Amino acid sequence: MSAKNQSVTYGRLLTLVLIALVPAFSGALINPTIPAIQNTYSHVPNSETLAQLVSSLSAWIVLIVAPLTGYLLDKYARKPVLLLGVITYGVATSMAFFLDSIYLILLTRVFDGIAVGSLMVTVPTLIADYYSGKRRESVMGYFSAASSGGGVVASLLGGYIASTLGWRYIFLVFAGALLFVPFILRYISEPEVTQETNSEKVGRIEAAVNIVRDNPAWLLISIYALVLLGMLTINLINIEVPFYLTADLGVSDSMVGFMLSTVYAVAFVMALLYGKFKQFLSHVAILAIAFTIASAGFLIITTFDAFGLVYAGVLCSAVGFGVFLPTANDWVASIVDKRYRGRALSGITMFMYGGFALSPFAPDPLIGMYGRLGMLRIAGILLGMIAVALYGFWLIGRTKSGLGAASASD
Repeated sequence: MSAKNQSVTYGRLLTLVLIALVPAFSGALINPTIPAIQNTYSHVPNSETLAQLVSSLSAWIVLIVAPLTGYLLDKYARKPVLLLGVITYGVATSMAFFLDSIYLILLTRVFDGIAVGSLMVTVPTLIADYYSGKRRESVMGYFSAASSGGGVVASLLGGYIASTLGWRYIFLVFAGALLFVPFILRYISEPEVTQETNSEKVGRIEAAVNIVRDNPAWLLISIYALVLLGMLTINLINIEVPFYLTADLGVSDSMVGFMLSTVYAVAFVMALLYGKFKQFLSHVAILAIAFTIASAGFLIITTFDAFGLVYAGVLCSAVGFGVFLPTANDWVASIVDKRYRGRALSGITMFMYGGFALSPFAPDPLIGMYGRLGMLRIAGILLGMIAVALYGFWLIGRTKSGLGAASASD
C-alpha cells in the first residue's frame, strides 16, 4: 500500500470512529446541567419537565429520523447524509447558546435528534460498506468504544463547564462537530454499493417486500427486540439505580456521578475488545454471555445493601452491556443484502433510542407494585431468561444448520 493510500485508509478509519463522539456528547454533555436549566426557567410552567426534555427530546426525534435515514442511504447516497448530519449538529444545536426561550432551546434539540439519528445510522452503514470480516468486527467495536469513551469525557466536561462558566456554554461545545467537515470531504468517498443500487429503481413497498424475502426477517426482528430490551434495561443503570443509591443507601451525588462515569469506561474497554471476542465466538454466543453477565450484575445490585457490592454489580452489568451494540450492528450488517443495509441498520438505531425513550416510563408499573428494588430484580431475572433462550439457540446451531451456524460463519 502506497503512503498516500495508507493515509487515506487511516484517515477514513479515524473519521468514522471519532464521529461517534458526536451522538455521545448529545445527551451526556447536557445531563449534568439539567438542574441548572430547571432553576433558570423555574418561573416557566412545567419547568422541570421542560428541562428534562432538553436531554430526552432528541431520543424521540431519532425514532422518526432513523428509518427515514436508512431509506435515503439505500435510495441515494451515504456521504451527503453524513455531511448534512454533522453540519446540522454543529450549527443548529449550538444555536441554543444564543437563545433565551426554553421553547426555542427545545427546538434546537429537535435538530439535534435529526442529526444524531442520521449519524447513528450512516456511520455503521459506511463501516459495513468499507470493511468486511474481522476488520469490520474490529471497527464496529472501535465505533462503540468511541461512543462510550465520549460519554465519559462529556459527563466530566459538562459538569465542569456548567460549574465554572454556566450551562449555556455547554451548547458551544456542539459546534466542535464542524471540525469533522474537512475530514469527511477528504477521506469519505461514496461506496460502490450505492453507485450500484442507485441505478435500480425500487419503490418503498417493493423494497420492504424484498427485505423480507431476501433476508432473514425473523432474525432481524429478534435482534431488534433484543436491542430494545437491552437498551431499556441499560438505561435503568443511569436512571433508577442512582435513585436507589441516594434515597436508600445515602450515597452522595458526586459518588453516583463517579460510578456512572466508570460504567462508560468499562463499556469503552469491552467494546474495544469486541473484535477479539468475535474471533472465537458467534454473535449469538456473545449476546448470550453478555446477557448472563448483565443479569448477574442486576441480581448483585438487588441482593446487597452495601455500596461497594452494589457498585460491583453495576460494573458487572457494564461488562455485559459493553459488547451489546457492536455485536448487534455487526450481526445485522453480516446477514443483510448490501442493497438494504442502510434500512436494516436504521432499525438498530431506532430500537436503541426507543429503549432509551421508554426507560423513564416503562418501569413505573413494576415500581408501583414491587418498589424500585423489586423492579430492578425483575429486570435481572428477565435478562437471565433472555440469556437462557440465547444459549438454547446457540446449542441448536452447533448441532444443525440454524441461528448459531449462520452467525458462526460470518
